[in-house]
Amino acid sequence: MKKWLLIWLISFIPMLTAASQNWDKYKQKVLIHQKSVPGWCVYEKANKLMDLIHETKPDVVVEIGVFGGSSVYPMAESLRFEKRGVIHAIDPWKAENCQMGYTSDDANYMWWTNVDLEKVYKDFAKLIKKHHLNKYCNIMRMTSLEAAGHFADESIDILHIDGNHSEESALTDAQLFLPKVKQGGYIWFDDVNWNTTSKAVTFMMERCVFHSMRSVGNECYLFQKL
Repeated sequence: MKKWLLIWLISFIPMLTAASQNWDKYKQKVLIHQKSVPGWCVYEKANKLMDLIHETKPDVVVEIGVFGGSSVYPMAESLRFEKRGVIHAIDPWKAENCQMGYTSDDANYMWWTNVDLEKVYKDFAKLIKKHHLNKYCNIMRMTSLEAAGHFADESIDILHIDGNHSEESALTDAQLFLPKVKQGGYIWFDDVNWNTTSKAVTFMMERCVFHSMRSVGNECYLFQKL
């Protein structure tokens, strides 16, 4: 018995090593291209987004606030590697929604005024099509409020909140979508170092486990629903 177990271990370990090498090679290729995708998802974050999907093998991933797709793209590629799951990319790509909650003299309001979001949307759709990711990415051009009704409670494995960062909008996204996440599911919350997201972050802290070591510095926190 011990002899057969030893033989099995000797044959199985190289398979695990090869699978790990294949993932690392695939991931690095995706991360190289990810740098050219419009958005603010830094290398460390993209790397951790991909690893969480590789580790948990989710069926339902949701991102609120897509812009050019710099975080959706690596997650969709991760789902393709696993040959399962869909990421639902939620964003209205409309200036009035991005400006909501800000005064007209606020830097955020003015920045969104000057961005051609229609072009950003079309370029994102082309990116998904070009990389043959339509099977793994469902584009939902609507607000997070409109999208919430499309998801049942306890249906989301991984949620990424990166939408409008005004105080009211950020808190509303947290309150609306946390019930949609499965018990034990994960929530990435971006730009936690903004003053306007502090109420939403506190809301998450009170209801989830905070994974400090797996978070991205003081910018993007990873929570796990209790």
